Amino acid sequence: MKFLMTMKETIKLKAHDKAMAQIHAKQLEIRQLEYDIERKNTGTVTLHELELCLDASKRELETWSYIMKLIELDYGKHTYVDELLGHQGGYYA
Repeated sequence: MKFLMTMKETIKLKAHDKAMAQIHAKQLEIRQLEYDIERKNTGTVTLHELELCLDASKRELETWSYIMKLIELDYGKHTYVDELLGHQGGYYA
């Protein structure tokens, strides 16, 4: 029985770490895209394509934030997830 509890905790921890890594990566990607758009650093793509990438990255960040919220709620850590994501969500919707 103890092994099952350890496995469940390990999976939760891995899911938490994966979500945090994805959120961090998306935040960095968004900052870089905003920087490139602001300075018109388009390289081989158009400005419109960069804006599309930025929009897609923001949507993906929202998705990973939601996943993170679900993981933290599974732990019962409402205040932690609010602090981490910078806003309070409707947890019981």
